[in-house]
This record gives sequence, structure tokens and C-alpha cells, in this order.
Amino acid sequence: MANEHVISTLLLLVVSLLALVLVLSKGLHDRPKLNAVLSEPGMVLLVGISVSLLVRLFASADYYPQEDNNTDDANDNEEEEEINVLRLLFSFPKEVFFLGFLPPILFNSGYELQRELFFRHIKAIVSFAVVGTLISGFSTGFILYGVGELGWFGDFDPALLELLTFGALIAATDTVSVLGVLKSKQVDPHLFNLVFGESALNDAVALVLFNSLSKVLVQDANDGLRWVHEMKVFVMEFTMIALGSPILGIIFTFFTALIFKMLDFRQHRSIELCLYILLMYIPYMLAEAFHLSGIVTVFFSGMSARRYIEPNISPDTGKNAEAIFKSVAYLAETCIFLVLGLSCFGYIDGFQWKFIAFAFVSSLVGRALSIYPICILYNYSLTENMTDPLLDLEDDRSVGSTISTGSRSSSRSSTRRTPERRKDREIPARFMHVLWFAGLRGAVAYACARNFPNVYGHENDIVTTTMVIVLINVLVMGGFTEYLLDFLNIRMGVDEEEYMRTWRKQRTLKGTFHRLEKEYIFNTVVRPSTEAASTTKSSYKSPDLTHDKMMEFIQIHNDAMEGADQEEGIIVVHRPSEEDETATPPSA
Repeated sequence: MANEHVISTLLLLVVSLLALVLVLSKGLHDRPKLNAVLSEPGMVLLVGISVSLLVRLFASADYYPQEDNNTDDANDNEEEEEINVLRLLFSFPKEVFFLGFLPPILFNSGYELQRELFFRHIKAIVSFAVVGTLISGFSTGFILYGVGELGWFGDFDPALLELLTFGALIAATDTVSVLGVLKSKQVDPHLFNLVFGESALNDAVALVLFNSLSKVLVQDANDGLRWVHEMKVFVMEFTMIALGSPILGIIFTFFTALIFKMLDFRQHRSIELCLYILLMYIPYMLAEAFHLSGIVTVFFSGMSARRYIEPNISPDTGKNAEAIFKSVAYLAETCIFLVLGLSCFGYIDGFQWKFIAFAFVSSLVGRALSIYPICILYNYSLTENMTDPLLDLEDDRSVGSTISTGSRSSSRSSTRRTPERRKDREIPARFMHVLWFAGLRGAVAYACARNFPNVYGHENDIVTTTMVIVLINVLVMGGFTEYLLDFLNIRMGVDEEEYMRTWRKQRTLKGTFHRLEKEYIFNTVVRPSTEAASTTKSSYKSPDLTHDKMMEFIQIHNDAMEGADQEEGIIVVHRPSEEDETATPPSA
């Protein structure tokens, strides 16, 4: 009975605090000026910090987490029950983060992706998420290792593998604060989907990298590390998880779509809805049973569910499920930030301030190394050698008549420029700055820190370091997002719906891979009667959209592009050739 009382009291406190922050969120959104400097996650953090501070001031140290504490013993003492409640409140079980909170967050991230723009920028997004995350994680770890070798951490002496594992978890970004501002300000949809797509995939890759390095760290502490062997194991495990997890998510969604196709649940809306929302958790459990990454699997399940399962369910169920996915993900994010705030004064020791300062700077440097070089190389990959008639005319004037006609034709001026059909895929410098700034650390990084291997006794140090970095990112950097958009002159006030209507009229996802996916996968798992409706829904035909209106929204994106020649920034309105379109993976 004592344990039941402890759990019920704990749930009452958590639900009450959750209700409080939801009410405060409404007031925050009603005050745009305050919301411009204080994001909703920041407000939730402040509530948790305030409650944690009050308990810290008026309670004894017995209320805080202790390493050797066992809260499972039955205890009829009322004071001891109160202590157990607060200990659980300030040190939420780490299993709750991974089993309860992260799956709906990642599923909804995949479910909400804007399919067309995501696959239009798929090369850039995957480059940021995979290569960029690896660069960010390893560069952060090695920078900290170099600083530690100089003795600048004082008595704190973490091992190289600990620093690399920490670099992996701190590479996980949480752009919920930035995305909230970008969405409310209605920025260029291309920028929004670059930030959103990179963030969603980044979390999945960072979790795989963190889990793989954690296994190597535990192996090193238990049996000693054989570098060649362990690196081979690391590469094999990382590759297997990185490839196997998304494949499992797509296959699971494929068979689930077949079930919804063959067994018509549309006359049983409650059963249909219940079965559909279980997709937030079933893929995660399945992946964990196969020793894969449940987070990556559930993310790709969300992407695939929107494509293959939604056309097989009734429209009402689709709307209700989408609202549930958003609500559960929102509550999970809110709970993580609330628990993070509650933990601030729950750790009496473990604040290595020198390490925290260098870790914060290293995370910013690692993020920059993962964004700017990739953007530059990506933009260069879009260019082609093109002849400029204007340059040829200038050359003719400068050399006069000494150059023969044959000589001019063989030495025509050629420069590398981005073709008109690829202009909308360029990433201008101002977009690069937003992408770097948007790499705030948040819920996923803190959840990983709570699962950090304590093989050398540094778990609390890593948790407190991550906590401080998250607080600075969300409270300070997150509050400056709107000012950054104004400073960089990012175009705002774009109606995304009408923008996408215009965009869809000018471009379609083409290519051999997309054609095969449409013919052999989509047509197999989706009812023929719903295919036309799905196509009509995605095309967004608007008879009232005039030519002037269309050109107005095309110009919105052009204004965000940089370049000396204004004419080079015009979006191409013809349909691109098949070889220029990005191939669409099965989850499209």
C-alpha cells in the first residue's frame, strides 16, 4: 500500500504541474511580446526550476537522489513516503524517457514532414543528419579531449571514450523552440523544412551513435579495449542499426497498410483509431526486440504511415489520429522539459564548471563544423560549367580584333553556376546561419545523458553538464530566434498552404525510383478507390489562384536567395527533367 501511495502521489504532482504549465502556455501565447523572448519550452523549464528551487530551500538533502537509495522497499513511515515521492520526482526513471516520451515525439516528427520539400532537399538533409552529426559528435569529443590533455578541467579527468560518447549525445538537436518561432512567423517553407527535416533525422542518427559508443565504452571498462577489433564492431553495429532500423520501420508500415487495406475498419471508427495510434509504440518495441534502434524505426514508421496507411482509413479517423499524434508528442516534450527543470536542484554535486564551459563552446564549434562546410559543398554540387554570353562579349571588347573567330569559339568564357532548375535547392548564407543557430540541445540530449554509462563514476557530471547546456540553449539562444530572423532579413509572413499549391503545380516528384515505388508499393498497399482521392488531396488544385498570385509566392523564395545577379534567383517554373529530380525512397 505504501508503494501505491507513493506512485499515486507522484502522478498527482506531475499531472498538476503539467496542467499548470499548459495554463501558463495559453497566457504566454496571448502575449506576443513576451513570447518573442521566452519560448514555450523555456517557460516550462522555468516552472520546473522554480519548483525544484523551492524544494531545495525548504527540504533537507534526504529528498534528493542518492546513488545507494532503494525506493522499492515497502515503508509505512509517512515521512519516508514523502521523501520517496520527491526523490522519484527529481530523478525520473530513465526508462520513462525512452519508453514513454521519445517514441511519440519521433513518430510525430516523421508524420508531420512535408513530403515534397523534404525529398526535394533530401541530399542536403541526409548530409546534415548523417555526416553532420558524425562530424559534430566526434569533433566535440576530440576538442574536449585536447582541452583535457592540457589539464584545463582541473581534477575532472574523463576518458576519451567518455568524451566521444558525450559528444554523440550533445550532437542531438532539439529545435522545438526555433521551430515554434519559425512556424509562428511563417518563414520560407524551404528553410522551415530544412531545419525540421535535419532535426528529425539528426535525433535518430545521434541516438544510434550514442548507443553504439556506449556499448564500446562499457566494453572498454569491463574487458579492456582492443581498438582494431572494437572499431570494427562499432562500424558493423552502426551500419546494421543505421540501415536495419529504417528498413524495419518501412516494412512494418507496409504490412500494417495491407492489414488496413484488406480488413476494412472504416465502419468501426473506434477500433480503427485505436489500432492506428498504436503505431506510435509498436515499431519501437519491435525494433528493441531485434536489438535495433527503436527511435529510428518509429521515425520512419511515422513517415511511411502518412504515405501508405492514411489513404486506407476514413477521413475522420485520419484527422482524429493526427490530432492525437500532435497532442501526445506535445505532452511528451512538455514532460521532458518539466522533468529537466525539476532536476536542476536535484543534483547537489556534479557541477564541473570548467568542463561545462568548454563543453558548451565545443558543442557550438562542432555544430558549425557540421553545417557550413556541408552547405558549401552541397551548393557547389548543384553548379555546372556554363557559358556566359555577357562574359564572352566583355572578353571580345578587351582583346579587340587580335583574336580570330576560331580562337574565340574555342575559348568561350565558362563559369560554374547553378542552373535555373536547381535554384530553389540552393542554401544561401542566411539559411546557413539559421541552420547553425537552430541546433539547440534539448529533450533528446538530456534523455541520453540520463542513460549515460556510469562505468567510471562520471554519470552525474555528464547529466549536469548536459542540463546546463540545454538550459542555456533553450532559455537564452531560443529567446533570440526572432531577433536573428529580423537581423538576417529572413522573409516572413508566407502562407505555406498557398505556397505549396503553387509549388506543386510547377514540380512533381519524378524519377525511376519514384515510379517503381508508385507502381509496386503504393498501388499494392493502398486501396484503388482512395488513390485518386489521395492524389487530388496532394495536388491542392485551386481555381482561384491567379497568375499574379502564383508569381508573388515564387518571388517570396527568390527574395531569400543571395547573389549579385538578381535574375539568377528566379525559381524555375518548368517541370524538371527526370534525371534532375531526386529519387524518392519507399517511405515517401
